[in-house]
Amino acid sequence: MRLSGDRHKLAKMAAGELAEAIAERRAVIRAHRDAKGDDRCWIDDLAVWRMVDGLTADAATLPSFDEGMKRCRDFYQHRRAEAPEEGASPAPETDADLAQMAHADLVKTLVALQTAIRAHSDIKDRPRNLDDDRALYAVLPEKVAADFRLPPEPDFLGEARAPKAGCPSFWRSHAGCPAQKHNLHRWGPCREEDA
Repeated sequence: MRLSGDRHKLAKMAAGELAEAIAERRAVIRAHRDAKGDDRCWIDDLAVWRMVDGLTADAATLPSFDEGMKRCRDFYQHRRAEAPEEGASPAPETDADLAQMAHADLVKTLVALQTAIRAHSDIKDRPRNLDDDRALYAVLPEKVAADFRLPPEPDFLGEARAPKAGCPSFWRSHAGCPAQKHNLHRWGPCREEDA
């Protein structure tokens, strides 16, 4: 669910609603952090940004092939590591802490999540980088390093594994779709998203 980042609005929510919203945001951020290899993509940012009211997170609008590839190249250049980070391993993901939190602590936790998401989204003057992703993940209770490795450039940005992998194949799979709404989290042919 999309929510405001305003502490006063969030404070009016019941404890159960707050806990549910926190768990939802943690799950989306964990999915972003835990994506590996060819499954990592700039499109994953949009799922996270959808959590905060007022953020542009339209994964349904199909960018042009050239714009999609530009974003893929930026992602490859700025959000890739050569080796896994120290401590990059699965960790127990638990939201058990939420049941013990007082209402004020739930509000504080949700505000922290919303603030981290907004900060990640608000970067406009430069490409997002690994430090920006790390800052987003730091708001999670478990401290797990992400695996920022991507496939070799010919596989990720080229045709080496076409037609089932690589950015060019992905964008071609969405080309020529007549609908204005698409599910960019799936390979084409495009499907209209549910309204």
